[in-house]
Amino acid sequence: MKTFKINKIEYKRILGRNVKDAEKQERLALFWGASALEVCVHAKDVWVNLSSDYSTSECWLAVEINGVQVSRFIVPKEEGWICLARNLNPQKDNLISLIKDTQAMSGDEKHSLFINGIGLDDQGSFTSLKERKLMIEFIGDSITSGEGLCGSPDEMEWIPQWFCASKTYARQTARALDADWSVLSQCGWGIKWGWDGNTNSSMLRHYENVCSLMFGDYQKALGAQDSYDFKRPADLVVVNLGTNDNGAFFQPAWKDSDGKENLLFKDEKEIALPESGNRVKEGVKEFLALIRKHNPSAKIIWVWGMIKLKTLPPYILKGIDEFKNENSDSNVFALELDAMEDVEKNNEDKGSRGHPGPKTHKLAAEKLTAFLK
Repeated sequence: MKTFKINKIEYKRILGRNVKDAEKQERLALFWGASALEVCVHAKDVWVNLSSDYSTSECWLAVEINGVQVSRFIVPKEEGWICLARNLNPQKDNLISLIKDTQAMSGDEKHSLFINGIGLDDQGSFTSLKERKLMIEFIGDSITSGEGLCGSPDEMEWIPQWFCASKTYARQTARALDADWSVLSQCGWGIKWGWDGNTNSSMLRHYENVCSLMFGDYQKALGAQDSYDFKRPADLVVVNLGTNDNGAFFQPAWKDSDGKENLLFKDEKEIALPESGNRVKEGVKEFLALIRKHNPSAKIIWVWGMIKLKTLPPYILKGIDEFKNENSDSNVFALELDAMEDVEKNNEDKGSRGHPGPKTHKLAAEKLTAFLK
């Protein structure tokens, strides 16, 4: 077997946010869920050298060959070689995709995954990858992280095993549009606050960094809190946020360390009252401004609805409209997606953890793809 450090592989594609000059490092850290390394090989046998670290939330890796998932497993902590494929046809191009199936775990200060090298049989070689047409950035919460896309509907434990970032509507949309992808998503987080009203759980405040919601000293040393260079601005940005902001209206008021409560108010029809809803509206405008700053030519699509929302959509839509009018920006759009409550009829349609299942993600990808086209 011939072995190659990452920086010695001429032909490779790194997907998802990463540190500056990641392609020049001997090993590659993958931060966000759905982050990936892709190589194209003329080889019979393909191996990968992996390692990881974590306290509570292990790292799962999905392996695709020519666009089809062939395996999925926990990455061992200790560095070692794992065989990905044997006896492939070495005369054809074989695209190998290594995808971090677990989201960035903000609550685990050690959570990290490394690809340390690729091994090929002695006659194997790397070949150039077909360039894709577009770059799509997806921003979201547990839905975009793929929570619930593994496991039966009865599984309710909050564990990394039930996350499948490789199978979400985002990945399906990127595949349908022949696009590279980058995903920023975190379970329970939102525009202005998380599912419990925690104002620290805001995706907005982390947008300009590599992966700063992973705040451990070890993760910081890896570059997680570095400023992101936006070297390749996105052609399309899809934002799927608001589900957790919405859900917080039905939870007890969250208190910060000083005892100050985040009080949220809704009317008898469960629509947010202005003093609460306008905070989200302003958050939408602030987020859109930040996205536009770093992606000046992108079309931005704000989507919602894979889990039914009632309380906040009017304010999300108002934020989008005000941003468009105030900035004369005609390249921002809104799209409501089909709700799991309406489309999932059988167990095979459903996901675990009470989250959208395969059918909802499939329909979302189809509707989003058609809209983007």
